[in-house]
Amino acid sequence: MLGQQPFDELYEQLIVQSSTAYRATIGPPVRLNDADFKAFITRLKDFRDIYPNMGFWQIVDYKNLLITHSEGDLDLFGCRHKTIKEFFRKVHPEYLLPYLRWRGAAYELIYKRDVVLAPLGVAMRIPLPLELQDGQYYWFNMNSTIVQVDAENRIVTNLQTFYREGKWSPRNLRPLEASVQIRSLTDTDLESQLISKISLQLIDEFTDGELDLLALYAANKPAEEVMAVKGWSRHTLHEYNANLLRKAKALFVYDFRNARDFAAYCQEKGFIKVR
Repeated sequence: MLGQQPFDELYEQLIVQSSTAYRATIGPPVRLNDADFKAFITRLKDFRDIYPNMGFWQIVDYKNLLITHSEGDLDLFGCRHKTIKEFFRKVHPEYLLPYLRWRGAAYELIYKRDVVLAPLGVAMRIPLPLELQDGQYYWFNMNSTIVQVDAENRIVTNLQTFYREGKWSPRNLRPLEASVQIRSLTDTDLESQLISKISLQLIDEFTDGELDLLALYAANKPAEEVMAVKGWSRHTLHEYNANLLRKAKALFVYDFRNARDFAAYCQEKGFIKVR
């Protein structure tokens, strides 16, 4: 459900509880093995010299939700993150729930595929505003890549690299969207599957009346026809418009100009199957 849930509640519900059963089955890594993993970490030390716009990187132990290795976080945040929960606290509060939705949909898509997850062959990308040690938020392009898998093809560790962009501003927002790439599969196929998964999560946030209104707007029906079809007064239509914009802001962290603009976005992206 939408709303300002406390951070601890969101983390427990969408990270800990949702992954407990899966994480309990994760075994020791077989690819990359220990020796190859150590060599990989050594090479990572040079990444920020090779890619100057890389702000920082971190290795996440998915079984225990710990950050085992990192570089650059001390410079930007004034501390080293030891757990993924500590890192999540740096995400702008308005973006945390949308980010966790996209993260959950992406991981579900990756987990349930009947393909071998090749180390460094699967990646999720998403932009995130993070709070630095001066209290200001900056955009980072986050790339999350699987590093190690166990004998049953479960994710053991992943690498998260963050490329710093411009300063975050509430006057220059963009809809929060993620993408997934798996080597050997086309981007188009993955994009449609990821959108289908996120759509299943989003559809529950809208009432039947709101979905009807989205469909009518997507079909370019004028306000008079909308009111006639639904039997609404202008005041009722105004309330539905306001509710759609409120939910759109909570789901995508973006100020759509109006409800019609949101309907056009949904239709273009396929996030919600308007009827």
